[in-house]
Amino acid sequence: MKRTILALMLSGLALAPVWSDGQFRITGGVATPIQTLPSGGPEEWHLAVAPNQFSMNGWHWEVIFDHLGLGMHYGMRVYEAAYTDAVATDWYLDWKGDFFLSYHLLGGGSVLDPFVEFGWGNVGSTAVAAPGCVEYPDWENEVRRGDAVALGFFNYYAVGVAADINGLLLGGKLSYIPSELSRPIPDSSIEQYRLDPFEVSFFAGLALGGHDRHHRGRGRD
Repeated sequence: MKRTILALMLSGLALAPVWSDGQFRITGGVATPIQTLPSGGPEEWHLAVAPNQFSMNGWHWEVIFDHLGLGMHYGMRVYEAAYTDAVATDWYLDWKGDFFLSYHLLGGGSVLDPFVEFGWGNVGSTAVAAPGCVEYPDWENEVRRGDAVALGFFNYYAVGVAADINGLLLGGKLSYIPSELSRPIPDSSIEQYRLDPFEVSFFAGLALGGHDRHHRGRGRD
């Protein structure tokens, strides 16, 4: 997995200069599920979108050609479920990944970047057994021998906005996952992973390329 991530990063960095008007982005972030959108004021919204024990941490990459983009998200969380009647502690790994298409209203490289997304993904949870382990488990090895306890496929829509400050990218988005577009895998013996209908994400990272196009555009005005 680490080699795959490194290969994607190096490939993106190597190919970014090929598209003089394009942009390559790579960011880290946190995504928090929300069952219902808050109906109150700022304090209620803050409590709803603040990262919590159900949030997934991860990263994403994206290549933008003028206004159209494509990329991938990946997120995960590791947590434990302790049993009061046993010494053993079970750990679980949840993950969520997707491929997405995006449209950037002002184009990649603009200082203010409102965008929309549509994505296809998979999500799941697996048991990571660590009997008697009091330290953080070596989940990368354990998960290969673990049991998938829930899996599913999903599609989503999202709206968001990012700020591109000379290549430093900061942003957030709100995703909507319709229940009719969230479905189980064909194997009926594995439980469907239930997703909340909304998700708030915040991200920060690097945006490479695409800035010269906007500078040239302003110079012509």
